[in-house]
Amino acid sequence: MSAAGMTALGMTSGFLWTDIGPKQALVCERYQLEACAAQLPPSARNQLPHRINQLESLLGQRGAMVLPLHHGDIAGLVITDFEQLPNQQTINWGVGHFTLPLKQQPQLTYWHELGHLHAIDALSRQGQTIDSAYQHEWLADLYLHWRITKQTQSLDLAWQQYHRRNLAMMADSEFMSHWSVPVLAQAFELYSVEQLSQFASFDLFWRDISPKLRLHDSDTLDEFSSLIQRTFGAGTVQPLPGYMYWRKPALGRYLKPTLVELMGLDAAQDWLNSQQMTSEIVERERSHY
Repeated sequence: MSAAGMTALGMTSGFLWTDIGPKQALVCERYQLEACAAQLPPSARNQLPHRINQLESLLGQRGAMVLPLHHGDIAGLVITDFEQLPNQQTINWGVGHFTLPLKQQPQLTYWHELGHLHAIDALSRQGQTIDSAYQHEWLADLYLHWRITKQTQSLDLAWQQYHRRNLAMMADSEFMSHWSVPVLAQAFELYSVEQLSQFASFDLFWRDISPKLRLHDSDTLDEFSSLIQRTFGAGTVQPLPGYMYWRKPALGRYLKPTLVELMGLDAAQDWLNSQQMTSEIVERERSHY
């Protein structure tokens, strides 16, 4: 990890403890993972693989990962390797090559990983559990959304995460597993910076937003995935106007802020029109089916 990355997290010895509700999480740098994991009490350490290099294999080329633990005092283990993080995200599809600069990625990645643990804590306080990997990801990004706003008093980095999730999914539909955009879009709509700042903890924010969220079921997400692959996938040919026309307006709304960021308003609107992803065009198409 770079010195800047260590300083950003307050890490001076290769590890730190951070609060997750009434528990704590241990944060370890990859290069000191074995010594760091030894800080865990035996009942928590025994939940990890016996060979610590198995954790390094799980981390792979990612900048960080989290391992929730079942323990009365320890919420989980976060492993970081911020040198793996990119400083930009690129995409190349039929209309051109675009680049999104990524700012403060070590900090945002760290907060996202903590978000997994804070989400477990927040839901458990209401007697709930997380029931899918996809839910885990959008909850972690929802925590990130709240944490960014709380710490920076701005939505700029929250929009960056929104765009990043869209671009990853556009580049490879397998990243649908991390496509938190349908939830983040609602957070932008429902709360201003001032309103988000009033929540002293993620638990309080979750209690407020959870009854308001409209979540897509798995069949709807599968349809979005099919439409995305058909629109951006390798070898994509001229669009079929009627293909998944009932999902196009929503996908267009989710994509528009990112396309405007990359292409500018006029070019983004032209592209959405060409793909029949605006409500007016879809209504005309629907009349033919």
